[in-house]
Amino acid sequence: MSFRNLIIIFLTIISVISCNMNTDNKEKKEPEAFVAKVEPSMTFTQVAKANSIGEPYLRTKLGIPQNIGKTYTVEQMAKRYDFAVDDLRKIIEDRKAKQVISKKNRDKAKKKTK
Repeated sequence: MSFRNLIIIFLTIISVISCNMNTDNKEKKEPEAFVAKVEPSMTFTQVAKANSIGEPYLRTKLGIPQNIGKTYTVEQMAKRYDFAVDDLRKIIEDRKAKQVISKKNRDKAKKKTK
C-alpha cells in the first residue's frame, strides 16, 4: 500500500466518524422546561423583568392589588397576601409552558398554510 492510499483511507474514516457524530444537531429536541427566576429578596418588578412576564399578570394571579407599592419584596408580599414563593414560581412556569404550546400551534398553522 502506498502512502497516498493510507492518507485517502484515513480521511475517509475521519469523514465517516465526523458525519455520525453530528446526528444530535439534526434531530429536533424538545425544549427544556422553563425555570422561573425568583428570589425572596426580589421585588415583583424584578421578578417580572427577569422572567419576561407582565407584573400585572402576576399580581392578578396572586390577588395582589395593582396599587400596592412596587418596593416590597416577594417575601414581604408573600407574608402579607398569604402565598408561597413556590406559588409564584409555579405561576410563571405554567404561563411560560402555555406560551411554548401556543407558539408550537402557531408554527404548525403557518406550515399548513404554506
